[in-house]
Amino acid sequence: MAEPAGWSAGRVVTSGGDRGASGAHRLLRDPRALTAVAFVPAGLLYMAVNAASMIDQRRALGRPIAAWQAWMLEGTSLVAWLALLPLVMIFAARLARRPLWLVGLGHIAGFIAISFAHTALMGGLRIAAYALAGEDYAPIEPWSDRLLFEARKDLITYVSILAVFLLARQLVARPEAPRPPLSGETALIEVRDGNRVVMLRPHEIDWVGAAGNYVELHGSFGTELARRTMADMEAELAPHGFVRVHRSRLVRRAAIAATETRQSGDFDISLRSGAVISGSRRFRQNLL
Repeated sequence: MAEPAGWSAGRVVTSGGDRGASGAHRLLRDPRALTAVAFVPAGLLYMAVNAASMIDQRRALGRPIAAWQAWMLEGTSLVAWLALLPLVMIFAARLARRPLWLVGLGHIAGFIAISFAHTALMGGLRIAAYALAGEDYAPIEPWSDRLLFEARKDLITYVSILAVFLLARQLVARPEAPRPPLSGETALIEVRDGNRVVMLRPHEIDWVGAAGNYVELHGSFGTELARRTMADMEAELAPHGFVRVHRSRLVRRAAIAATETRQSGDFDISLRSGAVISGSRRFRQNLL
């Protein structure tokens, strides 16, 4: 009998070949997955210890509780936390880059909301579990006391999740590669006029204007005339932040101080050098 497709030598062959483990590697590079991996076994252990302790304590007090009830009470708390875990991590990630005072206020508000949601969700699960067993879930304490009681325990869980998640983000963060020097700092633009050759760096040029069969390059050096076409200059200068603002003018974005649009749609460009040049509405989108 022929082997089923996709099987060979007793193992499944996937489209990823021998690189199937790369998916697990990517999973372990995700701080959310690492947090869940740490939280689930810790939560199960915490649930088991609390359930066993509850059974022993209630027996010692002469108020025994059925084992299924103890495990259900602790289990619903864990299930509620597992449902809220992604929300805690999303909230923590969004707050991470905020100012410290805003992070503090945000987590205070976030904890209150999460604790309330955990208590409500846990209560709903317990009501449903008791109903399935043909019993009623009726805590003896009022909900206000229940919220305060759960909040004390929830605070430890909330802080623990935050600590693990933020630590995981630090562990998997990739160090930023050193940035190469900007091309404009090392590139040179050759300006040739007859026997005269001038070498300019792109960041020294503010703008370029057409002048018949020549182009004029303007900057802190003054004005240089070169026998070049605007199309050639645009192709050479575009990688260095120059854009066309008129059919006969190019400007370096970083040299712009302000723009002012006229009623016609054309616009004036004020440069940091103090010069003012005009742009055509046809090329306005190049500055957006």
